[in-house]
Amino acid sequence: MKRKKFVGVLALCASVAMLFVSCKKDEMIRETVSFQSVLLDPNSYWNGSDGTGDITIGLATFSNSYNADWDYWEGFAISNMTDIQTPGFMNQYSAYCGGNPDGSNVYAVAYVNNGSANITFKHEVDLVSARICNSTWAYLSMLNGDEFSKKFDNGDWFLLTIIAYNSNDKEVGRNEFYLADFRSADGYIIDRWTKVNLGSLKGVKRMAFNLNSTDQGDWGMNTPAYFCLDDLSYEFPQ
Repeated sequence: MKRKKFVGVLALCASVAMLFVSCKKDEMIRETVSFQSVLLDPNSYWNGSDGTGDITIGLATFSNSYNADWDYWEGFAISNMTDIQTPGFMNQYSAYCGGNPDGSNVYAVAYVNNGSANITFKHEVDLVSARICNSTWAYLSMLNGDEFSKKFDNGDWFLLTIIAYNSNDKEVGRNEFYLADFRSADGYIIDRWTKVNLGSLKGVKRMAFNLNSTDQGDWGMNTPAYFCLDDLSYEFPQ
């Protein structure tokens, strides 16, 4: 596997763009986590192999767990990979949406394994939106099938569920987004960055992510359990 270089984890707060929005009762601060100030080599990624663990950007902490014995990670990685052609596990860090050919678009890749992917905020926030895309591995697996997963056909779907919890760890809402949906004649697999409205999720301390699909086997879901995230926006009172 390609080795990776990640610089400046402790300085990631610089990647948060802050916007100010006036409201009738309270002045709200809006932050957008864009990952653009995360320093990566061209066409590379960070997956926690340096042992730094969870990544904090602004008010948001992105979970990351890495096992050096197995070179195994789960939760969130950071990437600027642009390979939309290579199928399989060796291309697990690319968004199918690609981005700029020079790799200047930096984004997060989530591997969701038994609740491993979470975003926790320093205090409760009101979510606004995020941009979501398929990973190349998941996209090509659904498009063509592979040795582990089926080619998607009529009736198939791949669903991302975002579950929001407050400071008491009580669920305050959820949002569903289909990364692929063939339940109608207009079947599709998401192949571009898509803005998802999260405005109904308010008073959020933690975001949890779940992936499910119609392609199931003896060990659970066969579809690669990955999605890509960028431009996570949230608001909080000044």
